[in-house]
Amino acid sequence: MRKNLMNKFTLRILSLFIAIFIWLLVVNIEDPVRTITITDVPVTFANESYIESMNKVALMEDGKDTVDVKVTGASSIIKKISRDNISAVADLTQIVDLESDPIVVPVYVSYSGIEEHNIEARPRNIPITIENRVSQEYTIAVNTGDTKPEKGYEVGKTETNPDRVTIIGPESIMNKIGNVVAQVDVSGMSKDDTRQSEIKVYDKNLEELSEKQMSYLKFDIQSTTIDVNVELWKVKQDVPVEVKYSGTVKAGYYVFQVSSTPNTISIAGTQEALKQFEEDGDKLVIPASLVNISGKSSDYEVKVNLEDLLPEDIELATDISETALVTVKILPLNSKEYEIPVNSITVNNKPSDTDLVFDREKITVRILGTEEALENLKEAQIALSIDLKSYSVGEYEVPVQITLPDGYTSLDTVKVKLKLVKAAEITTG
Repeated sequence: MRKNLMNKFTLRILSLFIAIFIWLLVVNIEDPVRTITITDVPVTFANESYIESMNKVALMEDGKDTVDVKVTGASSIIKKISRDNISAVADLTQIVDLESDPIVVPVYVSYSGIEEHNIEARPRNIPITIENRVSQEYTIAVNTGDTKPEKGYEVGKTETNPDRVTIIGPESIMNKIGNVVAQVDVSGMSKDDTRQSEIKVYDKNLEELSEKQMSYLKFDIQSTTIDVNVELWKVKQDVPVEVKYSGTVKAGYYVFQVSSTPNTISIAGTQEALKQFEEDGDKLVIPASLVNISGKSSDYEVKVNLEDLLPEDIELATDISETALVTVKILPLNSKEYEIPVNSITVNNKPSDTDLVFDREKITVRILGTEEALENLKEAQIALSIDLKSYSVGEYEVPVQITLPDGYTSLDTVKVKLKLVKAAEITTG
């Protein structure tokens, strides 16, 4: 009987081993063990406070901030593994030697469901650099980019909350920072509003810092998404520009004409400021102190910054140049200036196979005569002609022949710019 019991026990043990073998066989057939290598897994730092306590910052070297990870495990687990869900951590408390060159730190890799001895980083250590940790306060600027509010409005004033931020980071990156900007989309806005913006950091070449560079920076605000208050100003168009001048021209000369280019502008401002502007004359005046013609005997030009002349809470509208060119035309006494259309010029000896194109619509002719005679002279009495006998296809500045009635004299030699082009071929059906 004892022998029978021993035989039964042996059979049970044998059955157990057979069952385990069959189970392992089934598992390996249904869910076999595999080994794969995931390349370029990004490494992150752990325990950065260890280095920061020394007022330092750790940085990974470019091109050496990833590892390849070799993993062995069941196929059902292996197929779920990717570069994005493997953890690769460089623990800064495990730095071998802070005085070594290069400084190296071990990398620990892990994945849920994979035992430690079945996952391995290659290389097992990565080189890092240690830099001084510095901080700097920056005012947050606002940029609306190419976006525009509804027609008839301009972005007047903007205010960020907070209006400044302190950035802490490695010295090499901090030295590159140029400005901090809140990018705001104002498309279609027709009233004041508060909009949210993610602040961006730009270097001194106006290039946005990379994602990697940003990862080393810390901010003294809870979130880098901030509120931006946008105040819209109403646009006022066709505002005349008036020019005043000071001084006296040279004896024997007089001021024939004073003009500004542009002679009208568009401005934008608060409702109160625009109302006051209208009450003060509804025009922008260039003061005489900026246009001094003392002793001048020929045309005088001066550039004026219009932005400097605008009252508080008013600015030039978008795309309006802040610089105006003031021109004072000065002529001898008993002379006058005439604007003659170029299509009234008689063209002689134009090559038959060419077409003629002038570069402007009118040319200026200055004529000397008595005051009474100049008052009576009509544009139709001023005959202009050009001779193109020696010209072919090309661009030229051609002398203009001026023929006047008796008693008048042309003051200047006049030329006109033109282009001769091949005549278009005429085809018939």
